[in-house]
Amino acid sequence: MLDILQGTPLWVYAVYLWICYYGIKACLGGRENRRSLLILPVVLVLWSLMSLAPSLLSSSAWAGGAVVGSLVGVLLFNANGARLDANGETLVLAGTWKTLLISQLFFAVKYYFGYQQAVHPLLLSTPSMLATIGAVSGFTVGLFCGRAIKLQRALAALRRDEGNVLP
Repeated sequence: MLDILQGTPLWVYAVYLWICYYGIKACLGGRENRRSLLILPVVLVLWSLMSLAPSLLSSSAWAGGAVVGSLVGVLLFNANGARLDANGETLVLAGTWKTLLISQLFFAVKYYFGYQQAVHPLLLSTPSMLATIGAVSGFTVGLFCGRAIKLQRALAALRRDEGNVLP
């Protein structure tokens, strides 16, 4: 296990710390505007797609996983207690552990498949692994997309209803 950690590039630790920071920050609650709700899903989608093997199987599995993950994300996250701030442009959210847990899941998936690529590259080229990598990567990204969709809807609803607190 120590060999695995010692062989991990330093930038991976920096990414992990950033993901932890983002997740812990979400546990404490915070503010999200329209732009900030889109940034993380876009970054994660691009990162996820860049790491996919260029095959129809992995791309199709990724798309399916992203759709399922988005649906689960919409169901998993809620906007209970969300409200608009004074300027009416920013959503004020209560803290949740869900974002931290999902960000840890995303990192674990990326780390595991990156490790497998370094140690067993031929294993990752099998059809079953291509489909698995695509589906799991798409699913984890989809969870963040579902969160963004849910919170974008809440922001729009609160703006429409002039800032009344959601049930």
